[in-house]
Amino acid sequence: MRAGRLPRALAVLTGVTGLLVSAAAPAFAEETPERPDTVQQRAYESAAAEFGVPQQLLMAVSFQLTRWEDHHGEQSKAGGYGPMHLVEVSAEQLREQHPKLVRYADEPSLHTLTEAAELTGTDPEQVKSDVVQNIRAGAALLAHRAEEIDGGAPEEIDDWYPAVAEFSGDAQADGAQSFADDVYDVLGQGRARTTSSGQRLAFPKVAAEPEPDRDLSAARLKAAPAEDADQPKAECPEGLDCRYLPAAYQPTDPEDPTAGYGNYDTANRPEDVKIDSIVIHDTEVSYQSTISAFQNPAHGASSHYVVRSSDGQITQMVPTKDMPWHAGSWDRNIRSIGIEHEGWAAEGGTWYTEPMYRASAKLVRYLADKYDIPLDRAHILGHDEVTAEKPAKAGLEHYDPGPFWDWAHYMNLMDAPLDNDTGGDDVVTIFPRFDTNRPEVVSCPQGEECETLPAQPANFLYLRTEPRADAPLLSNPALHADGEPGTTRIEDWSAKAAVGRQYVVAERRGDWLAIWFDGKKAWLKDPDGTNTAPADDAELGTPARDGIPTYGRALPAPGDYPEGVEAQELEPLPYKIPAGQKYVTGDETKAVDYHATYDELDDPKNHTVIKGSETYVPVSYNHRWVYVKKSDLDAA
Repeated sequence: MRAGRLPRALAVLTGVTGLLVSAAAPAFAEETPERPDTVQQRAYESAAAEFGVPQQLLMAVSFQLTRWEDHHGEQSKAGGYGPMHLVEVSAEQLREQHPKLVRYADEPSLHTLTEAAELTGTDPEQVKSDVVQNIRAGAALLAHRAEEIDGGAPEEIDDWYPAVAEFSGDAQADGAQSFADDVYDVLGQGRARTTSSGQRLAFPKVAAEPEPDRDLSAARLKAAPAEDADQPKAECPEGLDCRYLPAAYQPTDPEDPTAGYGNYDTANRPEDVKIDSIVIHDTEVSYQSTISAFQNPAHGASSHYVVRSSDGQITQMVPTKDMPWHAGSWDRNIRSIGIEHEGWAAEGGTWYTEPMYRASAKLVRYLADKYDIPLDRAHILGHDEVTAEKPAKAGLEHYDPGPFWDWAHYMNLMDAPLDNDTGGDDVVTIFPRFDTNRPEVVSCPQGEECETLPAQPANFLYLRTEPRADAPLLSNPALHADGEPGTTRIEDWSAKAAVGRQYVVAERRGDWLAIWFDGKKAWLKDPDGTNTAPADDAELGTPARDGIPTYGRALPAPGDYPEGVEAQELEPLPYKIPAGQKYVTGDETKAVDYHATYDELDDPKNHTVIKGSETYVPVSYNHRWVYVKKSDLDAA
């Protein structure tokens, strides 16, 4: 899922502004490990008492939605705010993101924040930005859902199950039920953690093992499809906690299928198109919110798998034979498998847990074996390494999973270490020690002041224009049209060389190493080779002339398209490779495109694979992979 407005760490709450304590609120006892004495903990206790919601249930619901994070009042990519993930999506947002869906701007599910604010008599803007009021409004809404279903607050915690399912934000019964199951699973275990703002929160497990009645007939949810022998099953290796919940494959307007559909295209891979790569994402919203979004056809995106941070649980949402819209690149979509990981790029160190790494690595190894995908960083790549397809989109690409994903550890878990090459000095693998590599990273949330993120292990090295620490960072024309130097902002990839990527050595000078990167000599500090590893088995490409063009996709020529299928235009990216430079290249590929429309439309050319005669070569050019035509490279 693409990263948009970035969260930043909350200032630790030191007062109780906005905290309304009812007469029924509990007296705050002495702090214990299971009842920390923090403002946010008190807010859950007070809100639970005020609205008659069991405190452990309220905290479990919030934990499953956000892990109790607020993200400084910023809106998630699923439209939610605060630790209770209350949703507010305006008509203007719909018009900008999904113009054809403006007619649904009054849909109640898009305005749970306003509904919750009205229940508490609080200004909606305060519910967005005030953690305490957000928790209070969420408690009121959960109690209101129970009243709508049962006529009042249930006496037993097990009887809140339908209200919890409705509160999930997922209109599909299977997704809502899965969320409720997870909440009750957490209730049987208890939870404790410290948020990114320093708030210590906890609740103990319930006294008796939860045994909720899972009947959702009274809830306002869309029935799950009837059990079917053809219903996909989760494609996972044995030993993983893996389940299947379908992403939406349906029109956004059931009465007009031509108006658009979501959130993937059906196919028959690898029989029609070879799967050659796996793309690693982060969600920028919670696990549950991601699942709910992918089950909504209006979301316009999905992935094959979603991995939960806390325990590595995996939900598959699209069969691997099909093509979810996950990479921001049609070329990469048709060739790859997408795996979303619950987390925020700016907070990666707190979200990318060992259970997540291990489960994801086991899944990737299984998929790589199934589809004959090499286990290396040319084929297991981050969303931040996928380039734009057209020049107008260059510089607007995604940057997840971000700088704090531990690529070396992840690849080691697949038995595919990054430093297994030996030999000469012609090519290097970027390979700093993760735990001690702590470069400055700055986050600039929209509308907020920039802040330097806490120093933490990172997966990249900064590149400079000269071999000295105070030299300007490398620039990129798509990000800095004025030629200004690159920056340390988290989304600025113009001067970042990522762990596992390979580049040709241009020069060595003392402790500094120059590589060919983005059409330039790029300098990184590498005393005694401590930040790189030799890679002598890499394939190299040299431009046949000065200024060969690069592309975002390996596209057939217009004449290769059959009648009835509109030819796509191949436009060069704003990057050219000068003569005299060398770059690491990937596997050659013939030009290919895939024409797909919604299955129920009368389109005789649906699911048409278009193959071209041109051969393309992927190039490790800058932070991202690009294509060049093989005919533009010198013959080996």
